[in-house]
Amino acid sequence: MADDQPNNNAQEGVVVPRGGWWMGSSASMFKEQLAADIYLQDIWHTQGQVQRVATICVSWGMSIAVIEQAAAPVPGQPGPWHIDNGVYNMIVVQDFGQQQLLVPRTPNVLPNAQPVGVGLFVVDGMHVTATRLPWHHRLTMEIHDKNGRVTLHYHNHKPRKDHLKMAPPPVRELDDPKRKHWILDQVIYSTQIQNCRRATPLP
Repeated sequence: MADDQPNNNAQEGVVVPRGGWWMGSSASMFKEQLAADIYLQDIWHTQGQVQRVATICVSWGMSIAVIEQAAAPVPGQPGPWHIDNGVYNMIVVQDFGQQQLLVPRTPNVLPNAQPVGVGLFVVDGMHVTATRLPWHHRLTMEIHDKNGRVTLHYHNHKPRKDHLKMAPPPVRELDDPKRKHWILDQVIYSTQIQNCRRATPLP
């Protein structure tokens, strides 16, 4: 699937059009592998506390979503990141059902694929409260606070070099010509051959 995506010279970000943009795989296949490129603030221009959505693989067939936070004394340089267990209810996920994989010798129902909902999990030796993201389901995810839906920011990261480290590589710097900054309302998780994502606004 291909989309007409903008060049990314605009420092203030580009609003995702109504049809959405392809974001690639969900990047969470190995146990405790973490993907975290959806931010609640413009990471390049925000100083102080910043937050992002992290998805973590907890078993074959199941990932979870959590909110991480960090301090950014200098814009674009946040860290260290840690899971904020007190705001798990900001993550709003809707499940539209399992998608048929249409792959030979692949079961229609994956083991461990519990329904969407909040559960208690152990991640990196710590107990976390998180929202389930079962693989091969069509899901929508939004972030809500006391004022309603939160506008999200996609910032692409540098390439991952291996699958041994749980944390994702750093976000690309503002002066990196390969940087991306998309502004969106919702992330759609779905399946082709593997789990994938799409950034969309709301109508």
